[in-house]
Amino acid sequence: MESVVLASVSMNVAYNKHHNLATCLKYIDEAASRGANLIVFPEQCLQGYLRHLNQSVSSLDIKYQYDEAEVVPHGPSTKAMMDAARQHEIYVVFGLTERDEDRYDVLYNTAVLVGPEGYVGRYRKVHQPGDEAHVYWPGDEFPVFDTNIGKIGMLICYDKAFPEVARILATQGAEILAMPTAWALEVVGGNVLTDASTENYILYDRVRAVENGCFFISSNQVGVCGDLDYLGHSQIVSPKGKILVSTGYGNGLVTAQVNVHADVLEARAFDVSGSHLKDRKPEVYRRYPL
Repeated sequence: MESVVLASVSMNVAYNKHHNLATCLKYIDEAASRGANLIVFPEQCLQGYLRHLNQSVSSLDIKYQYDEAEVVPHGPSTKAMMDAARQHEIYVVFGLTERDEDRYDVLYNTAVLVGPEGYVGRYRKVHQPGDEAHVYWPGDEFPVFDTNIGKIGMLICYDKAFPEVARILATQGAEILAMPTAWALEVVGGNVLTDASTENYILYDRVRAVENGCFFISSNQVGVCGDLDYLGHSQIVSPKGKILVSTGYGNGLVTAQVNVHADVLEARAFDVSGSHLKDRKPEVYRRYPL
């Protein structure tokens, strides 16, 4: 497929799974009407992210996550997303609390990829900030999925602060990095334009894109939930590190029409600073502790 339309959503997520699912399905309808081939939703866009993160997670929040968790791919929300993906012939990446099929007490912070063919795969978040480790088990794999629009790798929020994640996905052939996130301002009610968290958020996206020659799609929550004030700015970044579109602060959907294979090839083969994947020296790096 030469021309592909990518979409990303900024979304206010409530502690109400049915409401959030309905909102996601409306955005899928809108994205499809705009010709999108892939839409990315925020981290925990179904159940909602933890309302308190730093040594203050409440027992009520933990109980809520256990009560609302779903197995993948057989849970009702994943099935609803699959139905919408088939109907509109679109790929969808979304975040949820996943329950282990074999152990009721094991939860994961998971990103799921579905498409016209149904369930494609999942990624379980590896890097866990704050109180996440008290609620979710970490994942231990970085899978890449071959689709009709290109090879897709997923990472979640804090994962992007670790360059190894995007690099591992890129060296496995990923052309599109899809990142659901729940990225907040440093201070509730802070200035979203000058907050250091906003600057870091944007910087990480651009650097991960350019150093790996991949499209980078981030989808963030927006608005206040508990003691977290999500900064929005869902965006699509080109393999050369250019921000193609951004929602800014606020709910909404943005799209960008691209040529995945050609743009990735150009970035990796003809970047002015060299070819980052070709020029790396793993035989040297492995002599040192990482």
